[in-house]
Amino acid sequence: MTTSTFPSLVQTAHPQADADVTPSEPYASLMRYKRWADQQLFAALLGRPDIDADPTAAIVREIVGHFHAVDCIFQAHLRGLPHAFTTTSLESAATLLQLRDMASTVDDWYVDFATRVSGEALAEPLTLRFTDGKQRVLSRADVLLHVSHHGAYHRGNIGVLMRAMGFELLPDRFTTFLEH
Repeated sequence: MTTSTFPSLVQTAHPQADADVTPSEPYASLMRYKRWADQQLFAALLGRPDIDADPTAAIVREIVGHFHAVDCIFQAHLRGLPHAFTTTSLESAATLLQLRDMASTVDDWYVDFATRVSGEALAEPLTLRFTDGKQRVLSRADVLLHVSHHGAYHRGNIGVLMRAMGFELLPDRFTTFLEH
């Protein structure tokens, strides 16, 4: 494929592709997808009235709590604020309903941030201290990619557990999201 044919392929494959696309749009799209996929996950889990009676639900809550804690940690890093996390887990147990509400708030923040962030800010290096004490230098774009991929990884973990609990596969693919 030559570079000169790439723009026309993008316009054909994705009709919303436009010359006015900002550098932040791919990241905003990933954050909108993450929010949508998280909503799909919680809707399925909470759609089962006896979900908390299933012993596997405790593992599901632990995994959701973990990826939510990581989302909060990186949110603080992006905001340039300290966080109170010493591990990548929630300190107290939360119900699935509480986790849904907490995740929804943070997901909305990420969508807003990724929609508004400038290309220059995306590229800016941030020195971050992880909960294990190690320092890393990541750009804001790296952080958004990490949050997106980390959430997808753990939704996949939960998907396997949900199948063992008798759930149908969730239609949470990025291509399915693009259809909505």
